[in-house]
Amino acid sequence: MPDTAPPPSDRRSGERHLACFPAELRRPDGEQRPSIIRDLSESGVLLLVRTTKIGVGDRVRLQLYISEDNSTPRDASGQVVRVEELAPGDAGPWLRRVAVHFDQPLTMYAADIASFRERAQRLGLF
Repeated sequence: MPDTAPPPSDRRSGERHLACFPAELRRPDGEQRPSIIRDLSESGVLLLVRTTKIGVGDRVRLQLYISEDNSTPRDASGQVVRVEELAPGDAGPWLRRVAVHFDQPLTMYAADIASFRERAQRLGLF
C-alpha cells in the first residue's frame, strides 16, 4: 500500500477529545471573542468562532473553560494552523473552525483534560 499523508482529522499528535465547552480567543488585534471548544488535546484545540479576523499563522491567547466547575479558565497560547469556513446553518452562530497548536503541550492540565473527556462522554458528545 503506498504511503500517503494522514487525513486532515489525524494530524494532531495528542489524543483528541470531542467537546462543546466554552472558551475565549484573543485575536492578534487584542479583541477577545467567545468560542466553543470542538475538540481538545494536550497539543491543540479546534474551536468554533464567530470572527473573520483570524488567519493561519496568527498568534492567539486562549482561555479554556475545561475544569469541572467551569469557573476558572485554563490559559494557553498558540498559533493558528488551520481556518475553515462553515457553511451557513452548519454550526449555529459560528462562522469558522479554527485549529490552534499550543506553544507548549498542556501537560499541566492533563487531569482537567481527562475530566473534560469524561464529562463530554457522559453528555453523549462522543
